[in-house]
Amino acid sequence: MKKLSLALLLALLALSLGAQDSDRYLKKMMQEGAVLYFITPTNFKAKPGKLKLEADFTFQYSGGMPEAVYLRFSVFSKSAIRRLESLAFFSGEEQIGSTAAPELIFLQKEKRKWHSRFSATLPYPTLLKLLQAGPEAGIHAATPEKKYAFAPGKDWLKAAEILKEILAVEVDVMVK
Repeated sequence: MKKLSLALLLALLALSLGAQDSDRYLKKMMQEGAVLYFITPTNFKAKPGKLKLEADFTFQYSGGMPEAVYLRFSVFSKSAIRRLESLAFFSGEEQIGSTAAPELIFLQKEKRKWHSRFSATLPYPTLLKLLQAGPEAGIHAATPEKKYAFAPGKDWLKAAEILKEILAVEVDVMVK
């Protein structure tokens, strides 16, 4: 009996640890007739350079293909970034999607870095392809003066592994 109790306790602990991992990356809120999904902020780092892009994604699911994914992202840099002309998503060398020019939400100075916060929308299939890209995922951004390439950070890679499995089950849309 003690061995069975111990085994059950260990199994419950393992399940709760797994749930905590996915809760770290994905928040869900029930709404009238839909579920709101929020993918928590994850980092991408410029290669080369010291810029950091931190992105979060939100979409509603009520059956069928979600209409749009709302992307909010921050760029942390030494100089102010006031405008982005384009934002594109990659899997290796292949472009898997893009957005219209992101809208600047705010710009502020934090210690020695500038924090530029932007908003954009992207198609749901682009988010899925970005999650499936693994370490080959990338985000390219262009200002009027310069182009930047961001590679996924460790938190994105962990999140993507978990999220692609959860979304494949909960959002019953197969995108090819």
